[in-house]
Amino acid sequence: MCSKVFVIFVLVPASFLVILLALNTITSRQRQFQWDMNRKDVTSLPQLDRERIQQRAERLAKALTIQTISWERDVFETEALLQLHQHLKNSFPLIHSSPSIQVNVINGYSLLYTIHGSNNDKNDGVLPPYMLAAHLDVVPVANGTWKVADPFEGRIIDGIIYGRGALDDKSSVMGILEALEFLLENKYNFHRTFYIGFGHDEEVSGFEGAGHIAKHLKETGVSHLDFVLDEGYFVLEDLVEGVDDLVSVIGVTEKGYATLELSVEMTPGHSSIPPKETAIGVLAKAVSALETNPHPSMFGHGPEMDFFSYISSSAKIGHSVLFSNLWLLSPLLSKLLSRSPVTDAIQRTTTAVTIIQGGYKHNVIPGSASATVNHRIHPADSLDQVIEHNRRVINDPRVRIKVIDYYPPTPISPYGLDISAFNLIASSVKQIYPSSVIAPACSPANTDLRRYVELSDHLYRITPTVLTPVTRGGIHGDDEQITIEHYHNFIRFYVALMLNADQPEAGHLTVRHHREL
Repeated sequence: MCSKVFVIFVLVPASFLVILLALNTITSRQRQFQWDMNRKDVTSLPQLDRERIQQRAERLAKALTIQTISWERDVFETEALLQLHQHLKNSFPLIHSSPSIQVNVINGYSLLYTIHGSNNDKNDGVLPPYMLAAHLDVVPVANGTWKVADPFEGRIIDGIIYGRGALDDKSSVMGILEALEFLLENKYNFHRTFYIGFGHDEEVSGFEGAGHIAKHLKETGVSHLDFVLDEGYFVLEDLVEGVDDLVSVIGVTEKGYATLELSVEMTPGHSSIPPKETAIGVLAKAVSALETNPHPSMFGHGPEMDFFSYISSSAKIGHSVLFSNLWLLSPLLSKLLSRSPVTDAIQRTTTAVTIIQGGYKHNVIPGSASATVNHRIHPADSLDQVIEHNRRVINDPRVRIKVIDYYPPTPISPYGLDISAFNLIASSVKQIYPSSVIAPACSPANTDLRRYVELSDHLYRITPTVLTPVTRGGIHGDDEQITIEHYHNFIRFYVALMLNADQPEAGHLTVRHHREL
């Protein structure tokens, strides 16, 4: 009797579950997202010769010598920005002399290029304009820590371009303009109007740069952009566990940003007669509580579940079983993600204590102490929820919480096969990296796209070059670099994108929920 019960209630359901998991995995591995490849073939135009590749690399290297550092909000190197403007004029004479291209300097240092198409974008049936975005500024560098070349030397060594901004983000600035200059050289006439926007303060806020570009567009009658493409994720090589193929990650949203101040006020005194608790001690307990009690996982409430669903067909069999059956196994994957800070940041609001202040003399107990906490807020989270979580885990009314700075997560842009703007970008990526797998994701870092949310519902992020475990550390770090070959493909991507976007079928956006695949 017991054996029959065991068979009926244990073995049969378990067997059924195994079969279901296997079928889902097989179906997932057979599914291929056939991104629209019926686009204008880049090879129909003259190919970039090897000599021109070197020249383009040298122009990027020259841009990297110009120290367009943003130090903090409203503090940036204005003379360097003007030098970079001049370098762009010198490097791209056809762009800056074309009667169909208008160049505006926005708020003194940002640049807005308007490429006027032959069709009037106000006529019925004509595709609305789009924008390609990047930024001119870079982050500061630590003195004496670069090993291969000086950060603003702009050296090319063994086919690798070194310098601050090689990946973030002067390669985007130069790559976009190289593509446009190349098409102008080949007498290509654009049908569709589009914009190129380069902000000058993305690294510290984007308010003075992209914020003013957006304001200018609205003041000049531009109320809607079909899509905006900015920097973001990369074409990842050996960076996604369980996947040997390249993974081309397109950001469809980005985390919000909140800086909070924790402060404690207590009675000061002499260190020879210390109280049971001090302001520093109370603050230390609060900081420890935040670090040991992370914000809850939001796995499945953003694009992270679809990221794994999209790559499941290219994953190794064990990973494919997991990625193909998230309807059941998502708690397991969430737990696995939480083991590493890099992957855990995908699924939750993160907490980083960045500054602590308290005390001014070795024998004086201070009356106050404070800490600065930086949160990167998951798209499914909110500032109110973040503060409520903090208050609950700190559980001490003596710790006051003050909001210093806040910007909400950007809305999740629609994605999938029948979202033409996403398909356009994905198919352009596939033209350059045909073996890569496309996947949507949430960007943990902030971009200038947060300044364009009122102009478009389709905001996407990709830096179209290969990122490896070696080159990843150069972003905001030491020895930032890009190979000449990867930069060559960078330019090819923008050539493909501009040509693809100029086709009539690039429009007609389908509106649907992003989870419907």
